[in-house]
Parts: sequence; structure tokens; C-alpha cells
Amino acid sequence: GVAYFQPNIFAKIIAGNEARPHSWPWQVSLQVRSKPSDKFVHVCGGTLIHKNWVLTAAHYVTNWRILLGKHHLNYLESTERSYRVKRIYRHERFQYPQLNELEYDIALVKPVEEITANRFIHYACLPKRGSFLRPGHSCWVTGWGGGQDENFSLSEVLNQAKLPVIDFNTCHLKKFWGSKIQTSMLCAGLKDTARSSAGDSGGPLLCQTGRETWEVHGVVSFGPVGCQVQNKPTVFTRTSAYIPWIEAIRMRDIFL
Repeated sequence: GVAYFQPNIFAKIIAGNEARPHSWPWQVSLQVRSKPSDKFVHVCGGTLIHKNWVLTAAHYVTNWRILLGKHHLNYLESTERSYRVKRIYRHERFQYPQLNELEYDIALVKPVEEITANRFIHYACLPKRGSFLRPGHSCWVTGWGGGQDENFSLSEVLNQAKLPVIDFNTCHLKKFWGSKIQTSMLCAGLKDTARSSAGDSGGPLLCQTGRETWEVHGVVSFGPVGCQVQNKPTVFTRTSAYIPWIEAIRMRDIFL
């Protein structure tokens, strides 16, 4: 797939800054109805990868709606489209918190009706099965959340941050994430002050591979909590490790 949108490359990024509105047209806000106001609130991010599928993390699953075409969370925008959720497929081997491990942190969300692409809503491409990015490859994380922060606060506008990929062996060192890291995960961020303050759980890590091709190489899984940011880059579910699972779910869904 080819994505035709260029993010705001020229913005200076420290810990995340406001994205140009609608420059990440596959960004999803997954929302849940909250009591007592009965209003929908943003819970986590997701990525539109197909007219029938949104990719997100497994560790958030509840009664959702899918909201696309958003930039400012608190305003009704003419570009936004809302879709009801028909079915959620979490990876069957995901067992957090029983195992206290976030392996298999991936889920696919299927809307009731097909999602139509337009100028503000578009699909991101999936990477090739088993593909790896070279360390240092710059990718972008986007979202509305502080995600992992204990004093969780949402941003009103969509943020973006540029994060370099960190190689597995470095991230696997004791002083980084140690044995919490599996080969099915991907680490990205600045080694000394890693934050994914632009991203929130379930949201995308997007990497440009061709001139116009944006691939979703990661799903925000976990990161530093509170003040422990030293040597704690953000950890993503490595999408390319789960292409067979994604294909199997799509096939299974056809026959359900």
C-alpha cells in the first residue's frame, strides 16, 4: 500500500510536539463510553490498516468505538468519522497480568461497517513478514496520550515524536529492559532520555521505507513509568513478527 501523506518533518522534536492536523491519517482514537456522563473518552490509540481492520494492543479491550479523522480530541471536527466495533481479536497467547509479561500484546479490531478512506482517513501499510529495521532508523510515534504515566494526562491535540530504533541486544542489556524484552518486540527512543510522550498504548510506530510508503512497524506496548526514564526506551510489539497471526485472523474472520 502507498500512503500519500507527509508528516511535519521540520518540527523540532524533543519529547513530542503537535502534529500537523491530519498528517497521520491512519491514527485511530479508541474510545469507551464513560459513566456517569455517558460521553465517549479516548482510552488508547490504534492504526487503520485496512477498510475492515484496526491494529492495536491487547492489553486494552472493552466496549469501544473507533474514531478516525481526529486532531483535536475535545472538539467535534468535520473531518471525524465514528465506527461501531463488531469484534475484537486479542492474541490468544496474551496473558498479562498473570504472567506479568507483555508478549503477544497485539489485537485486531473489526468495525461493524467498512471504513472508507478519504483525504483525512487513510490506511497504513503493514511491513513484510519477519522484516527488521536497522538500528538508528528514524520512526515516528503518534498519539494523544502520556500513555504510561501514572498521572495519566491526555493531550488535546495529536502529538508526534521522532524515535530512532534501538537494536535488540542493547535493549536486552540489564541496564535497559533486560529479560522483559523478547525478539517479538522492538525498542525505540533516545537511550538516555527515552519517552514516548507523543504516543499512547496501542498506537502506531510508523517508519518510512519507500518515498511514499509508511509502514506500521510497531504497536506501543509499554514504556517507562513515572520517573524511571533513564535507559528505558519505549517498547513496541514488533508488527513484522505477527504478520502470520494477522493473516490467520483475517482468514478466520471470513468464515465466522
